[in-house]
Amino acid sequence: MPRRNRTPKHQRYRNNSARAPEKKRFASRSDALRAIRELQKYHLDLKLTCYQSPVDGGWYLTSDTSSVQ
Repeated sequence: MPRRNRTPKHQRYRNNSARAPEKKRFASRSDALRAIRELQKYHLDLKLTCYQSPVDGGWYLTSDTSSVQ
């Protein structure tokens, strides 16, 4: 009788934060800028900036250039 593969399927991590479920928070501006440089290696035409949230003080990435001071 052949063996059966009973390995559980991979489940993607989902951030269940109530405030912003799809955002990734960075602790410092340098971490956010490092993430932008890393993303631009694979997406050459990607234009991103970072901003600090007034709510929690974390740094986030955005493609909206009008919100950056």
